[in-house]
Amino acid sequence: MTPPRQPPPTHRVLHVIVPQREGAIGGADLHVLDLAVAQQQTRDHRPVILTPRAPDDYLQRLHQADLEILSPGLFRLDHYIDLPRQRGITLIHTHGYEANYLVAAMRTMSRRWSHLPLVVTAHGWIETTPRLRLQSRLDRCCGTLAEVRIATAARHGPKLRGSRGVVITVPNGVPDPARLPAMRHARAPFRRSLGIPPQATIVGSVGRLSPEKRLDLLLAATQRLIHHRQDIHVLVVGGGDQRTQLESLTERLGLLGKVTLTGLLRDVTPALTAMDVLVQPSDTEGTPRSVLEAMAHQVPILATDVGDVAELLDHGRCGALVPPGDADLLAQALHRLLANPAQARDLARCARSRYEAQYTIEVMRCGVDKGYQIAYTAHRQGRRP
Repeated sequence: MTPPRQPPPTHRVLHVIVPQREGAIGGADLHVLDLAVAQQQTRDHRPVILTPRAPDDYLQRLHQADLEILSPGLFRLDHYIDLPRQRGITLIHTHGYEANYLVAAMRTMSRRWSHLPLVVTAHGWIETTPRLRLQSRLDRCCGTLAEVRIATAARHGPKLRGSRGVVITVPNGVPDPARLPAMRHARAPFRRSLGIPPQATIVGSVGRLSPEKRLDLLLAATQRLIHHRQDIHVLVVGGGDQRTQLESLTERLGLLGKVTLTGLLRDVTPALTAMDVLVQPSDTEGTPRSVLEAMAHQVPILATDVGDVAELLDHGRCGALVPPGDADLLAQALHRLLANPAQARDLARCARSRYEAQYTIEVMRCGVDKGYQIAYTAHRQGRRP
């Protein structure tokens, strides 16, 4: 008699993330949410989210996804010592600077942390000031404790090499907008809800309002175009510390009535489907979520050639690319894209096909799972970093 098949072991993965402050959810925060949900839908993973500093808006999203959440406070280290044993954790997966600092400290203080496989995802580094450069170096140093380090952009991989452990690249993925056809019919009501004229050409941006995102360039490019394209309206979706500065810049550039800042939106689909072009003017990126979401929503894209953006857009075949930091070139490229709507639609269709093939949540989950298998194997064989 054939014995019954035993179910595969369940992996208890502890995702460690210290999210953005209230009102400014970042790409890494949403990456963890999407990945944990996808893992939970399989039979071999039971993710746990450790989020020491958890703003209410992010906690609500985690609760709505029915994820197991731990939020003991960032400075309550005594609450962390026995956490892996209490929760039956089999692997630790960290995301971001503060998460890496915390786990590095716990692995120094506790055998229960140091005797578990560790995977680190590098979501990119901002190195525009001496303090940020120091934090980035410390982040990469903490990452060397891991059996596996995951780069979300191939261009980040070289910064992770040069020490023991395995480095792999797993690009970000985003959910497929299931309500996309219906939302396209809701473009006009959404525009009306924001007071945007129905005939306006909407140039949009999605993401945190922070200096490296260079939304000042988007406003400057719009100001250069406004005499040629008086129908342009800029829609900025996201929260962050730069809102006041962007509102002041809007006034100085004479763009009052031409710019709408929505703040943080729980669902960006209505905003994306209302846009005629998504502009990503950043100085630094990895595989930016906003570009991936525009690809999934079949919105034409104009982006700076930073990080792996060129790879996402197939080096210009699925979206327009410009060098970073140049408002004139951004304005010229935007003018060409708006003047050729048929070409813009072709680029958007190409981007949607590329998303379906390479940048879905399931593709990302499978890539991360391969990293986990490498980490488990290395840990069993005693190959410590």
